[in-house]
Amino acid sequence: MRRLNVLAAVGGMMLLVVVGTGGLAKAAHRGTNGRISFAALPAGHISTMDADGSDVRPLTRGLISHWSPDGRKIAFDDGNNNHVEVFTMNADGSGRHRVTHLDGINGDPSWSPDGTLLAFDRLPANGCCGNIWTVHPDGTGLHQVTHFTSSNPAVEPEFSPDGRQIAFFRMPPGRSKRVAIFVMRADGSHIRQVTPLRMDAAHPKWSPDGTKLIFNNDFQLVDGKAIGDIFTIRPNGTGLNQITDVARLGEADYRPDYSPDGTMIVFNQLIPKQHPDVLTMNADGTSPKVIQANAFAPDWGPLSFFTNSRKIGA
Repeated sequence: MRRLNVLAAVGGMMLLVVVGTGGLAKAAHRGTNGRISFAALPAGHISTMDADGSDVRPLTRGLISHWSPDGRKIAFDDGNNNHVEVFTMNADGSGRHRVTHLDGINGDPSWSPDGTLLAFDRLPANGCCGNIWTVHPDGTGLHQVTHFTSSNPAVEPEFSPDGRQIAFFRMPPGRSKRVAIFVMRADGSHIRQVTPLRMDAAHPKWSPDGTKLIFNNDFQLVDGKAIGDIFTIRPNGTGLNQITDVARLGEADYRPDYSPDGTMIVFNQLIPKQHPDVLTMNADGTSPKVIQANAFAPDWGPLSFFTNSRKIGA
């Protein structure tokens, strides 16, 4: 679960690691690029910015954020290492609303494409067992989607653009300490492993057309160097493609997300002994550019007159 192994101080550096249902089908389509949400470090304050990193607007306390399909709301989590809940707010930071009222860790929310459900991961206070749940944004209709009984939690659920599937990652039962990406139907059935365990793959996000998952592999520190690159793969496990190649330089690219139009990627980069930065690049991995320093977990939202109005925060 993200809060249990996410925030660790390593040699003065903030190392951020991580870590439903019928009737949702909706035609997948490419959107228009809007603002990017992220958590400003080290305090953990959700903010938004334009795609070039300008016009930063602090909104509220929190860590992981996710734009609604219409760009008018943001779902996010907030709490501490022992208790985290799911919230929503308007895109300007107003209307903060607590969605879940549960014990333990409840976080990493993501919207269904029709905006009627939030998927999130839940680890009860008793420590067993970490599963994927859904809930309506008003807090009603709480529903457990997966029913894993091992101590290895399923985390970071992401609805596919047509609402029929959910991607997530978890550590399969066994001796391995590595994680893999899985895809299941939105009702929790037909769970299948997408990435090979050797990749230690995490943080899956769907391409806007639903044909690919983007993710990072093997994010860790080894002998003072960061390791991790960004890849894409088809939901059926074929077509593995490496996008970045910075691990050999002692750096890590991780937590990627597509722009709504699918032409660009926003992601985190970690250089040892520094806070992570947010970068953008073309979808083929070319022209990477730092747009925000000391920032974590970017999510690229769709264009909305409301979210992009310069009157916000005035």
